[in-house]
Order: sequence, then structure tokens, then C-alpha cells
Amino acid sequence: MNTQSTTVNRSARVIAAALIGVAMATGLTMLSQHTDRASGASQRDTGGVPQATCFWFGPATMDNPATNLAYPEESAIYWGARFRLPAGATLLLDGKYPHARFMSLNAYLDKGATDDLIDTEIKPSKGSVNPYKAGANRYAPKRTYRVAVPGPDTTPRGFANVLDSSADGTKIQELIYRVYMPDTAGDRSVGSLPKPSVKLKSGKVLRGTKACRAINDSQRYFTMQTMPSNVYTALVNAAGTDPASNPAQDPLRWEKYFNLPLALSIFSYGATDESSRVNAKALGEQGAYYDNLAVKYTVAPINQAFGEVLMLQGKLPTTPSSGKSVKKMGSGEMRFWSVCSNSSPVETRGVDCVNDAQLKGLTDAQRNYTIVVSRAADRPTEAVTGCKVAWLDWGDAKDILDRDSGTLILRNLASDPSFAHSTQKITLADVDVTKNDNGGVTTDNQRGVMGDYLPTGTYFADEIAFDNSFDCAG
Repeated sequence: MNTQSTTVNRSARVIAAALIGVAMATGLTMLSQHTDRASGASQRDTGGVPQATCFWFGPATMDNPATNLAYPEESAIYWGARFRLPAGATLLLDGKYPHARFMSLNAYLDKGATDDLIDTEIKPSKGSVNPYKAGANRYAPKRTYRVAVPGPDTTPRGFANVLDSSADGTKIQELIYRVYMPDTAGDRSVGSLPKPSVKLKSGKVLRGTKACRAINDSQRYFTMQTMPSNVYTALVNAAGTDPASNPAQDPLRWEKYFNLPLALSIFSYGATDESSRVNAKALGEQGAYYDNLAVKYTVAPINQAFGEVLMLQGKLPTTPSSGKSVKKMGSGEMRFWSVCSNSSPVETRGVDCVNDAQLKGLTDAQRNYTIVVSRAADRPTEAVTGCKVAWLDWGDAKDILDRDSGTLILRNLASDPSFAHSTQKITLADVDVTKNDNGGVTTDNQRGVMGDYLPTGTYFADEIAFDNSFDCAG
């Protein structure tokens, strides 16, 4: 018997089964069970999560342990809704554009996005203006809009903004309303949410609690995809990899998110069997984790087996400014940029983020930045703004295998199509299968596409090693 071949085949079967299991796993919830009394459904335990209105639940933020799931962005606020429209009905959302860097509405079926409307695409109501257009008055007083969400067998007519949820009457329709970097407390409040009404096939319009009673699903939370502990353990120990650090690589390796199986197959990037990644690439681009269609994500696993301090260096794309003092909407190579530290796929919790606004005062003349990732206890003396260095908290929690691991996520939101170095420009052809491709020479071209806009990562043994090698620019 060929023991090595048997081990490889067994590993391949484990990885394949694991990926299937993960794709079906729905073990954690984004928002705990609760339904408003006003909705007509039974009262349930909220798990400490606020219920905004009879229609919207949330907000979901990184600050709230009950909603810190699915790798959230620290600068964003998320509101959710679950409902089932009857045949011929249309959900109408009447709102005001928030004072913020970005806002959008995404529709979902089975956790994958079916359609989205980002702020610049949403046409204002008569007499109003869209404050997200470049050059527009961000504080224009008249700023209302209406969005129509059709139910099954419904062809909405006469609506300027239509969000297609692909309703077929058999599945729950879901929405997420996102607001990035809101200017004021009012833009974060329940009062800022779009107000729902339901136009039935008969022409009758239901508003307020009557609308909620007619369409709300009794489950007032999202069920999120997470990795079971036994699957994580099996993947970390894939044949040919180092279980002390897998799936992290040194030098740091980023991979764009295309589909869930490919994202999880990074555990076999250094394995002796590559079939899981070959098969996953063939699936093409698919949504999951309630993804934001306006964002493209690039992921890099990290591990302190390579060093307690990780230095990221790259080039910051241009983005518009926002905030109460910014009265006119600007433009840039993308609308928003960030890099976030997160836990393992077992927990999917966010830890910390650094966004473009926090870096703008720390870059050099060519917009190059330095970010240090470490635990608070390991933070180097020179990882401070006085040295033109941003600090990203690695977090103190270990993974279920007692490893100091983590996940970095780079977000490129609403990139300008003319910008050639965004994550959006990476294709599946740019992603290699394993680090052993082409006789040990990688064929990966993700850095070839993004250039300096994809940060490099350098590990240091500890904070002393970093301070001894880094020249403070302050």
C-alpha cells in the first residue's frame, strides 16, 4: 500500500467534505430571535439585540457582541429585514439620504445578494437632490427617495428605483440597509431608517404595523454561515501543511473573495492535494455571508507563529472626505477603503479596523502608509501616529486550537471603474491554485493587478525587533 498516496487521498476527502459542510453550515445568528408585538408574531428573546421598528431590526455593529458576526466593518451600521411579499404586491421604502460617506440597500435570497442599489444610483424624489453625486450639496435639505421591492409575479411600473429581490413566493426575502461613516447621531438613529409600506395587488396600501403584520417573517434575525469546530480542525491539519500556522503564509498572502468554497480552500493552498481549489475556482463568483455587492474583499490569514508583530505597507487610494464639516460631495478612486482584523471562520467576529480617513494624515507624499498589527500588549513603541504609523489591534482571543491566528480583510468599496488597481479588477485567472504551481514558481497575479495598493506584510519576532528596525518618521 502507498501510505503517502492514501494519506493524500484521505486529506482530499476530508477537505472536500469540510468545504461542503461549511457551505451548508448556519450555526450562528447575526441578530437574536425576536419579533415585535406589533408585528403580530410571538415575542422572543432578543439576546440583547435592539429591534428598531416593526420592520427593521438592528443596528448590527462590531461593538455589540450579539451582532459582531460575519466580519463586519467597524465604520458601518447594518439594519436588516426579513419578509415575504404576497403575489402582486410591492414593498415601498420611503427614506431620506443619510449624511454619510456611503449608503446602500442590498436584497438577498439564501444569504447571497440578488441586487443592490447604491446611493448614487438611487434617484431622488421630485424636488429633492441626491447628495452623493460628486459636487452635490451633502447637506441639501430636500433629500427624499422611494425604492420599490417587487414581490412574486409583480412587474413594478412607474417607480424610479427598483430593487429586485428575485422573489418567487417560496423563500424569505431579506434586505440589509448599510450606512458607512455616518456624520451625526441622527444618521445612526432609528429615525433615519426608510419607512415601509406595502402596495397590494388590489391597489390597497398598508402602512406601519399593518404592513409589518402582512409581510413580516417571524424570524427577526439573520442566520449566518460559520465553520464548525471539527471542520476547522480538519482543515488546519490538511496533509502537507503546517498546523501551527495554516492557512497563514509568510510572506503574507492575500486572496480575493470569489466564492465560499474557494475562500475556505486557502487551508489547502500549501497542501499536497490541490483538487479542492481547482474545483472551487471552477464555481466562479458567488455571493455569501450577506456580502455587499458594492464591495470586493481581499483576505489574508495571519498567525503569530511567524512573529508577534506584523507590518503592513501599501499605497492608499484616493477617497472623498466626509464628516459634518464637509459640505460638498467629493470623488476619488473609490468611495471607501479599510483593512480589518478578524477572528477565525469559526467565530467570524471583527476585532478592529483602520479606514482611509484614519490614514490620510499618516501617509507620505506618494500616499504610502504603514500599519502595525499586534496585540495591545505587544504594540511597538513606534507604532504611533507621531511616527506616521497606524495601529491595528490583532486581538487577544486565540482560536479554538489555542493559536494566535486571525484574518485580515481589505475592503475596496465602490471603486471607480477607471481605477486599474482595485480589488474589483482581479479575476479568477489571476489567482493561482497552490504555492507549488509551475514547479514552485507562483502564477498568482493578484499583486500584478493591484500593485502597491495591495499591502505587503512583514513579520517581526516582537515589538523590540520592530522598534530596532523601523525608522520613526515623526
